[in-house]
Amino acid sequence: MLNLTLKNRRKLWLKVHLYLGLFAGAVFVIIGLTGSLLAFEYPLDEALNADLMTVSVYDNKTIMPLDDIVAAGLKAAPANGTVLNIDFPRHEQLAYALWFEQPSGNPNFPTRHQIFINPYTAQVTGQRLLIDFDHIWRDPFKDFILRLHYTMCLGENGMTIVGFIGIGLLFSLLTGLIVWYPLGGQFKKALTIKRNASFTRFNFDLHKTMGFYGGFVLLYLVLSGVYLIFPDYGRGLVSVFSPVTPWTNYHSVSPIADKIPINMTKVVAITDAYFPDGSYQYIVFPQNAQDVYVVGKRANDEVNQHHPYRQLWIDQYSGKIVHEQNADTRSAGDIFEEWLYPLHTGEAFGFIGQLIILITGLLPLLLYITGVIRWLQKRKTAQNSKVG
Repeated sequence: MLNLTLKNRRKLWLKVHLYLGLFAGAVFVIIGLTGSLLAFEYPLDEALNADLMTVSVYDNKTIMPLDDIVAAGLKAAPANGTVLNIDFPRHEQLAYALWFEQPSGNPNFPTRHQIFINPYTAQVTGQRLLIDFDHIWRDPFKDFILRLHYTMCLGENGMTIVGFIGIGLLFSLLTGLIVWYPLGGQFKKALTIKRNASFTRFNFDLHKTMGFYGGFVLLYLVLSGVYLIFPDYGRGLVSVFSPVTPWTNYHSVSPIADKIPINMTKVVAITDAYFPDGSYQYIVFPQNAQDVYVVGKRANDEVNQHHPYRQLWIDQYSGKIVHEQNADTRSAGDIFEEWLYPLHTGEAFGFIGQLIILITGLLPLLLYITGVIRWLQKRKTAQNSKVG
């Protein structure tokens, strides 16, 4: 009686796994393939846009003053452009990237652009449209792949859809592990592919073994992906166990009248005095008279390579530090969130981690193909039985 009950439950979980896999799994294939590409998104972007982003390194390697670099970018920006921030080069053969927005047909979603400036000559190497929320196909390849990955190119609604599909995929993965579990305790059989097996058996073994070995990594990727799509809910859940530093907008504290904003050289000097080590990632410019500079200077031991936790908010007039964020102020919840994205992209473990993500991103395609074949085989067998 117990075995019969277990078999009935197993059939139920198998049906849940099947239908979730057929529908949500098709989207998962796209998410996985795009995720594989995005594991190396920065080198990929640089290779595809070398004429814009890469520069020759001069013998003396003397970098021009940041004020000159920003001035060159501002001069190239259009009159109706709103300058947002400047990204620092990841390595010595890359240009600075100055971001700006321009109005578009949709007032809620202006287009975003980048101007690239040679750090050794302070000359503009070119510019590009980076994000057009209404016409996603105009984006560069890397950003098109990024938006396909987490919105299916359907904008904000697409992001919500992908988030709910991700929740469905969690159940698909969990039911897959339930169905995989060998009731008779034959774990060796469940963890290996039979040699010299028929195609039907080989396909079945390939699906269950790859699903098991890759399932734990996929489970994390789906969980972290859902968190990144619904960060407010994710942060709320994490804060039950440990507080998470809230996102806050800080403002200048100096009187505005007759004040002139400090220049980039001063911003860098203030930051270097406060954080002498590490590498600059970006400086966000004040957007109005009350706004502040936001400086992201990654500490050498930070796991997140591109979105540092360590930041300074600097009064744009006096240079006073309005707020700081560094390792000393982190909670356990902050550390958890800090690791989330680097593990999702693989960058937490360098090239090896990114390679693992690249390979794992191919697994949904393999599981989908073998799963569909398995379903068709069983369907054909059932039809033949009815005929017989």
